[in-house]
Amino acid sequence: MYTPTSSMPVAEQRPDAAWRVAGATFLLLFALLLCLYLDTAASMAQIWWRSETFAHGLIVPPIFLWLVWRKRGALAAHVPRPSALGLVGLTLSFAAWTVADMAGVQVVRQLAFVAAIPSLVVAVLGWRIAWVIAYPLAFLFLGVPMGENLMLPLMNYTADFTVASLQLLGFPVYREGTFFELPSGSWSVIEACSGLRYLIASLTVGALYAYLSYRSIWRRAAFIVASVAVPVVANGFRALMIVLLAHYSDMKLATGVDHIIYGWVFFGIIMLLLFWVGSFWQESEAPDAPPAAGAGSLRTLSLPRLLVTALLASGLFGLPLMYARHLAQQPLPEPPAMALPATLEGGWQRDGRVTLTDWRPTFQNPDRQSTLQYRRGDEVVVVHLAWYGRQRQDAELINSRNFMIEQEHEVWSNVGEQVVDMAQHPVRETRLRSSALRLLIHDWFVVGRVPTVSTVRAKLLFARSQLLEGEDSGYAVVLWTPQQGEDPAARARLQAFANGLDAPLRQAMQP
Repeated sequence: MYTPTSSMPVAEQRPDAAWRVAGATFLLLFALLLCLYLDTAASMAQIWWRSETFAHGLIVPPIFLWLVWRKRGALAAHVPRPSALGLVGLTLSFAAWTVADMAGVQVVRQLAFVAAIPSLVVAVLGWRIAWVIAYPLAFLFLGVPMGENLMLPLMNYTADFTVASLQLLGFPVYREGTFFELPSGSWSVIEACSGLRYLIASLTVGALYAYLSYRSIWRRAAFIVASVAVPVVANGFRALMIVLLAHYSDMKLATGVDHIIYGWVFFGIIMLLLFWVGSFWQESEAPDAPPAAGAGSLRTLSLPRLLVTALLASGLFGLPLMYARHLAQQPLPEPPAMALPATLEGGWQRDGRVTLTDWRPTFQNPDRQSTLQYRRGDEVVVVHLAWYGRQRQDAELINSRNFMIEQEHEVWSNVGEQVVDMAQHPVRETRLRSSALRLLIHDWFVVGRVPTVSTVRAKLLFARSQLLEGEDSGYAVVLWTPQQGEDPAARARLQAFANGLDAPLRQAMQP
């Protein structure tokens, strides 16, 4: 007797019991991870939403889900097998999260949270399944808002490239930091012109294109490298073409909103050319292997092992939060008096009020801060102190929202920054200018008794102090004085003042 059969694949006729159990366990653990570390996940989402530089992060999770969905056939060919390697990965991820939380390094907290996701995949589903979706899992890291430390080098590169090209073309150019002047007008390379947005967008799109277009690891890596190098070089040409376009149009074109539109159109053309060139080496995608025979049997999945893995993973989720809560409940240490003497060594006398300028450095929610002005004859130096008794969210010494000047300020412009080796320790030197005044600024951090200008070193010092001493207080010192052009006397003035300030400052910052 003839019995009709269905043409549906076996995997669709009989649901895979092993995948049902392990998949449900993974989803429950992931939901628990997301709930427990919602603050870390939300901190990324908030940056995606408010920052034009990192707005690409909004599309990273849906693209990840789509990439995983495309591999569903290959995933069905493997049976979930919990792995202890994933638990090791979770341990390392949450250890990094804990250290970052103690040091107040938000980006490392976010990286550790994202790293916990592939570790959870390995722990619950196994390394073979993680390997099938290794590229999509790695793609998740592109959603972490990082790279702002590249802003200043990219700005300097753009200014260097533009000025050098203009001089090569025979234009007379006067440059001061990231500002330069032509006979036709003045220009400045601000943060929006650094090319960081183009670079991050290009890297994200390029990584996706490389995965979809190539199977060879080397071709993928080469295209990703090109996705980084091409926008950096192209941004220099973009800036140069904007200046030339404005110059030859008597400053009528490329000076307003068309400046921004032109930049994105130029970037779009560059990316299309990059994809077009990359298409010549495109490789067809290999078909997914069919599911293995018997892959749907529940007997291939060790339920006791899965249960133990789930319990251990849940415990690893909770330990860092318990320790973080313990640290958060500690009271603030006694604040320092911050009472600097009226007279400092070298003949500096304190003024009754600060009259040099209304400019102030921006620090988010310091536990105590003070601004004082000193004079020595006609010389003026202002000192600003910002003290944080404990590093915590939105109240930490090292924070991207602590800065000398905000982007595109109405009055002040950042002419340039550099690290300068002074007699006692290095300082970060910043030059600001307005239509009426120029300022030379020296600033540094002090963690414990250690001065530093490195944000990374400061974070590590905070973590060490918290682990060894149970406290993580620190403060910033900012000195500024007027400067005329490139006058070196301003730097010498700040150095002389810092020499007289050293001993009284250490005493004033003691609790």
